Amino acid sequence: MSSSLVELRPNRCLLDHEFEGYKFNIHALAHYTYELSIPVDKVYPDDVQYSFVHAKLFALHSHLVVDHWDYSYGYYYIDNKQQVQKIYFDSFTQKFQTAVVYDIPAHTERKPGHFNLCLSFPSANLAMVSDGTGYLHIIETGARNKAIGQIQTWQTVHSSLVLGEGKYFNIVDSRTQQKDDWELAHCLLQSVEQNEAQFDSVLTWVTFELKKKENNWTQTSFRQLRGKGIIHYAAMETNCSALYVASDNPFKFTVDSVSEILEKPKEEQKKIIYTWLQTTEDITITLKLQTNFDKNLLHVNVGPLSIKVSYAGKVFLEGKLKHKVESEFTTWNVQESGQVDILITKCESILWDNLIEGGDKNGEQILDASLVEETHRRLAHLCSELEVTGDKLVPGLSTQEFEECDAASEEDTVLVRMDLNSHEVTHRIPLSVHQYLFNIKLEIDEVPALALRHDVDACIWQPYAQLVNSDTWPVKHQGTLLAFGYVQSSKQNRKFVTCPPNFAYSVVCEASKHIFIYKKSYDDNCHLRKRTEGKMISIKCGQQRILNIDKYGEVLGINATNEYLFVLTQTTLIAIQI
Repeated sequence: MSSSLVELRPNRCLLDHEFEGYKFNIHALAHYTYELSIPVDKVYPDDVQYSFVHAKLFALHSHLVVDHWDYSYGYYYIDNKQQVQKIYFDSFTQKFQTAVVYDIPAHTERKPGHFNLCLSFPSANLAMVSDGTGYLHIIETGARNKAIGQIQTWQTVHSSLVLGEGKYFNIVDSRTQQKDDWELAHCLLQSVEQNEAQFDSVLTWVTFELKKKENNWTQTSFRQLRGKGIIHYAAMETNCSALYVASDNPFKFTVDSVSEILEKPKEEQKKIIYTWLQTTEDITITLKLQTNFDKNLLHVNVGPLSIKVSYAGKVFLEGKLKHKVESEFTTWNVQESGQVDILITKCESILWDNLIEGGDKNGEQILDASLVEETHRRLAHLCSELEVTGDKLVPGLSTQEFEECDAASEEDTVLVRMDLNSHEVTHRIPLSVHQYLFNIKLEIDEVPALALRHDVDACIWQPYAQLVNSDTWPVKHQGTLLAFGYVQSSKQNRKFVTCPPNFAYSVVCEASKHIFIYKKSYDDNCHLRKRTEGKMISIKCGQQRILNIDKYGEVLGINATNEYLFVLTQTTLIAIQI
């Protein structure tokens, strides 16, 4: 089963090409602070947790937990006595209230090598807590949107050592499903395991069932995926039938207690004799002729839905095209080296999954133009009479005209949708040219939206569940942070990046020095003088604010609402009025 390629096409109505940038505003923002009665619990990696995967997992862990089921300014953190504290902020009086709602059971003494404690809310009356020592707790919270004085103490309804002794994890996502007589609680966990050559990231999907008659939670399924390197984003589809993963390396299922994981039969190595590269407008097919070629023997026939390329009776490419093309605009060029480049113009501005309908084992799609020449040198022996004994380095494109922050990622980051039953990737979205920035929860029942760089902007994309009786995976452009893709890339010391649900401003937060706030509301006082005419021209310009926070210590978590930005440090919670 081949995966479908999903194209991210921004809504032009949500872009503004006239926006010029941000102007520094020296006026201070009102902010309110609350000294925590008990400091935040924070664990640092030890000597055996030295990989880059560990470093990122610990450094970017947010200790400020948002309850999206509670529409008030209510936040949670876990203190160093392993208690869950709720802090409520009153936006009218600018005062804070706090209460302890849960004591985390201590099954194992904390020691180096453990993970940070995690808190997640799968529903309006359930919570899940990881104690960092390997235990996962399911907790009945009751209604959490009550006033501080009316909140009931949480009760543990299930505890288990889900991954086994000595295996620790973070909670990445959680959600519930309900029917008349039962309820399912799904939890997605992330851990790190070392093999002989490297550290692997491991995603574990655990499902628990509550039968209303028995009133007891039991584990019903256990699934694991494994892959190399870091995970940028992971979430469970809303109907719990698929998993979304954005990573630099492929992940595959290794354990499934529900259905058998079938090993794919090993395919014979394909003999690639041509490559094809596409944009939304055209396709370039590249192949290599033998030495001492005669270009009069090359025949290229392209119809609206067909193609045939042959040389001296040898067919390189033949078949029905995946989509319609403007055949009369087809051109080709033969270089002295024997390289043939065929340019075909598409009828529709869409990306193709395959060049030939049903695929072609003799062709390979190239995603980067700079790789074409290198690929053909590597495979030259397949269409040459002489043996090629080694690859030569091919110089890439000159980057002298680019700034450092514009450089493309060296890693091939891809967002994929993986079906839970077939264990296959059904859809994929290449993110190499759309740098992943952060994720944000926009809707309670939906997965977090992704902020991806698009040119100089940052576009917010919301994935939805695959449509019923359809192969479509809808990913909708919900909003744009103007010029934020460019400005955030220059902040080398950034730790947290976020924005509010209305996209009115964006935030780059350093570990302990500064918070940069970019508000895109236009400043009417921004003008430029046109030298040739001597008149002033109004330009669209947002506002930049900088807050110095070094006196509060290391930032451990942030959350942006439409009116306030909340910042948590080891001993302080700060509410900044935007």
